[in-house]
Amino acid sequence: MGFLGNLFGSRTPAPDAATLKASGAKVIDVRSRREFQSGHVAGARNIDVSAPDFAQQVKRLNARYTYVVYCQSGGRSSRAAATMKSAGLTVIDGGGIGRMQSSGWGLGA
Repeated sequence: MGFLGNLFGSRTPAPDAATLKASGAKVIDVRSRREFQSGHVAGARNIDVSAPDFAQQVKRLNARYTYVVYCQSGGRSSRAAATMKSAGLTVIDGGGIGRMQSSGWGLGA
């Protein structure tokens, strides 16, 4: 993503929720636990990209799945996706939680 894309966000929509759900993709919320507890995508797992053991947690993920990562606005999800991809995982950067919602990902408790 270029400078303006980083500044204002990408115009490319997040991946279609229905298609990814049907394929068995797993959703990872890379925000802090506090942010996660204030509201998250239904079925998402919380792995804080800022945690000191983030890379270790990523290594424990099953490589047979596709992962969709998101955060609040898209910056942390981009960083997390890069780390996860370098660990050999298939990852889609869903961007921010608002972008995820507009692409059909519902919120859960």
